[in-house]
Amino acid sequence: MKQLTILLGLMCLVVSARAQFDASHTIQQRLNEYFEATKAKDWPKVVDLLYPKLFTLMEKEAMVQMFQDLEGNGVEFEMKTFELRRISKAYVHEGEAFALVDYSALMNIRFTSEAYKDTSITEMIRQNYVASYGAENVQYLAEDNSFDIRAEKALFAIAPEDSEDWSFMESDPGQESLIVSLIPEEIREKLQMKE
Repeated sequence: MKQLTILLGLMCLVVSARAQFDASHTIQQRLNEYFEATKAKDWPKVVDLLYPKLFTLMEKEAMVQMFQDLEGNGVEFEMKTFELRRISKAYVHEGEAFALVDYSALMNIRFTSEAYKDTSITEMIRQNYVASYGAENVQYLAEDNSFDIRAEKALFAIAPEDSEDWSFMESDPGQESLIVSLIPEEIREKLQMKE
């Protein structure tokens, strides 16, 4: 009887570990699509991979336009690399699975307008980036008036229960009210999210 109990316990562990591997694997596949679309500035594809409940707050078309408007007025940006750090265990709540993904991103922000070439403006911008990302993560490149920035970031991966259709929502500081409104408290606690 004791051997049967041990065997059943081991089988549960194996099934649980396999389910976690499958979730992590499918999250990583969808995440690669998301990262590649972001690097390519394929905003309709990026928006298609976002958590659908975001569209209760802003229409898809308006979100695509918002992304398209990020560049302009003398500012260009490029997402250079993404590096996946960790995918948490997925937790199910009311028919949806949630996981937290930690990653780092290297981006370049270039200022092409003459107004941004003033050294006092450049220094003010640098200080803002240092305050947001840390001095060790911000490098100014004088030759093209740009900044390379390494950002440690997190996002939520969310899918209908028993689905591989993962979508994403960034978890950015300053967006606490959005996170609180869309990510259930029970999930935030399990993922150790602070409000």
